[in-house]
Amino acid sequence: MPIYRSTREELNYRRHRRKIGKFECQFCSIKTGDPQLIRQANAFKIIRNIFPYSTWDMQKVTDHLMIVPIKHTNTLKDLSDKDAVEYVKLISHYEGRGYNIYARAPSSIIKTVEHQHTHLIKTEGSVKSLLFWMYKPFYVRFLK
Repeated sequence: MPIYRSTREELNYRRHRRKIGKFECQFCSIKTGDPQLIRQANAFKIIRNIFPYSTWDMQKVTDHLMIVPIKHTNTLKDLSDKDAVEYVKLISHYEGRGYNIYARAPSSIIKTVEHQHTHLIKTEGSVKSLLFWMYKPFYVRFLK
């Protein structure tokens, strides 16, 4: 299932990644009062993705949040039983509000942030009739 940002969004994201550096965790730096923070639970924060995907399952993305453990970890297996229960409750809460749930494995070569995060992606609900993607040198998107 392809996940894409527009060309401009992807370029902005790559510039941001270069600017913050390889060894800084952008999720650990999000604290109370940060406009990116939507909600904080006991062991997790819900944050807005500042570089959201444009499309998901051939649908336009209308909201893109992430569940991020407060404690820096790259894998869900490090969660305590209590934190794992809280995680499932958070996922259930957002799934019940129409969000798609997605996370990459810690070993994924596509994962760009070395801090476990689960994407919460809400779409507009109508499938686009035509999407045309070119990986190199660019891609073009035709939306309904």
